[in-house]
Amino acid sequence: MKRSSRKGQGLVEGALVFLIFAGLLIGAADCGQVVFAHQSLVERANQATRWATLHPWQGYQPVVNMVLYGQPEEPRETRPGFLGLSAENVVVRYQPATPERPDDETVSVSIINYESHFFSPWLARTLVSTRPVLVSAPMPRHTAMLR
Repeated sequence: MKRSSRKGQGLVEGALVFLIFAGLLIGAADCGQVVFAHQSLVERANQATRWATLHPWQGYQPVVNMVLYGQPEEPRETRPGFLGLSAENVVVRYQPATPERPDDETVSVSIINYESHFFSPWLARTLVSTRPVLVSAPMPRHTAMLR
């Protein structure tokens, strides 16, 4: 082979390797973003559940606000929720204590239908998670805490 025809071969091979490497790098960033978002949602649901267990039950809205905004009150200015969440994505279940089971008071916080957005151009779409983030905790008896 002539020397002049081999000069372009290294450039073409380098371009192909670069495309594969860039695709792997963007794919790793996409996976990392999804894992980070999921872990952030788990942590936010955990914080909201802990807040609900430490305060006397005041209804669902303060717990939803804890997930969306990180505070029990809704902010004065309108802003999107944490990672683009809305109130429809947060489900709070409260089970009050009964006379038969006075120690069975629990609260559960679920984050459902969270949308993940990807960086990669060939995956440039939205993935809706079908698995909810669910955190449950028993509520301490507040009368016992006051003693």
